[in-house]
Amino acid sequence: MKFKKVLAMGLAAALCITSLVGCSSNNASSNSSSSSSQESVSKREERKKNNELIVAIGEEPEAGFDATTGGHGSITRVFFSTLFKRDKKLGFENDLATGYKVSDDKLTWTVTIRDDAKFTDGEKVTAQDVAFTYQTAKESGSEIDLTMIDKITAKDDTTIEFKLNRTYSAFMERLAYLGIVPEHAYDENFKDNPIGSGPYEFVQWDKGQQVIAKANENYYGDKPQIKQLTMVFLDTDAAYSAVQKGDVDVCQINGNLADKKVDGAKVIDIDSIECYGVEFPMQKSGEKAKDGYDMGNNVTSDEAIRKALNTAVDRQKIVDGVLNGYGTVSTTGLEQMPWENKDAELSKDEYANVDEAKKILADGGWKDSDSDGIVEKDGQKAEFKLLYTEGNYRQEMALEFVNVAKEIGISVNLEVRTWDTILDDIHKEAVLFGFGSGDPSELYNLYYGPIAGGTVAWDNAGCYDNKNVNKDIDKALDATDEKEALPYWKDLQKYTSAKGDAPYCWLVNVNHVYLAADGFDFGNPVVQPHGGRIFDNVTEWSWK
Repeated sequence: MKFKKVLAMGLAAALCITSLVGCSSNNASSNSSSSSSQESVSKREERKKNNELIVAIGEEPEAGFDATTGGHGSITRVFFSTLFKRDKKLGFENDLATGYKVSDDKLTWTVTIRDDAKFTDGEKVTAQDVAFTYQTAKESGSEIDLTMIDKITAKDDTTIEFKLNRTYSAFMERLAYLGIVPEHAYDENFKDNPIGSGPYEFVQWDKGQQVIAKANENYYGDKPQIKQLTMVFLDTDAAYSAVQKGDVDVCQINGNLADKKVDGAKVIDIDSIECYGVEFPMQKSGEKAKDGYDMGNNVTSDEAIRKALNTAVDRQKIVDGVLNGYGTVSTTGLEQMPWENKDAELSKDEYANVDEAKKILADGGWKDSDSDGIVEKDGQKAEFKLLYTEGNYRQEMALEFVNVAKEIGISVNLEVRTWDTILDDIHKEAVLFGFGSGDPSELYNLYYGPIAGGTVAWDNAGCYDNKNVNKDIDKALDATDEKEALPYWKDLQKYTSAKGDAPYCWLVNVNHVYLAADGFDFGNPVVQPHGGRIFDNVTEWSWK
């Protein structure tokens, strides 16, 4: 989905509802500001009394709220129901669904749904709506991959049958992703006026400013305690300022802002599985990938380079200095996930070790023969680019990586790009990526050899190809469910970790930090993935 950033000043003006009439003195300006602040605080108290909330959500979904297109992340949970959902431990639990079964050949998934769910227009949710949602998403080129689905059939009002064209143990993740839309009300205007069966009913969308929702009193699940939810589009700095003033009640912030004291507000620190790491091009240069882009890098394709960098990087320094303590060290990209192989983690004495990293390079044939501070091997200087995009912490993390690389004789040149301009070089230069979906099949996207350089350039962008990894992924996807697939997901990490082929240098898990008005309670949120799913437990949100 394409997003746009809204100018903070315009939205702040819409929120404050104040007019500037000119000032004859600084004192008059100060009095006006004080009066405005008091008025905003008073309005917040009124929202508390009425169980209303204003939350800043950052970027606006330009394409609207059509759940069949995917890409809405946690906002899907506000307006729509899904068949299943992730629980607090990253397992699955029922939402609309009451159960499922898989055929012996693993190609037919039969899902049953509850018979008491209604859309906000009063119409019943049926299996036909589920079939229509998935068929529409499959045909429209949704952001979710549904190519494994061959046929979808509503067998009766509460039973849906999914026929797959290949075994796919991670299909439960697909069944937990799409919000169900009503076939009878779905048209070209649906994206601007969505109708769902989730905990909230859509009220209005003031484009460029906010979306307003009210509690769905006919919701089949736990009733929302917040009766009116207003989601405003503000960047981090503008949202922080708005919470300070009392115009907004909750916003996400970074670790640097978290240390600042804000009267009437508190910092809420939530664990996440959002992980950042540097992906290395794994092939020698000189060939084209399947998508036509140049592939390979003669420096990063050398295992000694990759392992030396994994050994040298001081991840705790990044946590303390860049994240201001709001995060944790990552050496596998999978910490806190049930499918992580703990044996693949680097211990504290296996990283932040510059001397050992230098030894790895020397043993691998990399020497600084001309004393210019950069090691070389067979006439090849240890020099490559690191591409990154703008975003919280990204430049700072990249700079730490560059600095430690320099210490061990590797020259890394930083280049800021957009995701569009990265594409030309995505298979031949190192890229700083963010990941963490709470879905084990993400390992397929990261490491499966046959998809490298294929339809989706981001998938296995470094063109890593290990036959043992490919076999483990094939076996995992051929399993009946996640539980049966778990040993294979764990086994492949012997090869994909820093102790194996080191196709990545994982750095840190970044906590999701919020500034919230005193008295607000998130309840018990799920562990946050890349991009966040803060609305997943929106029915638990409350004023205390």
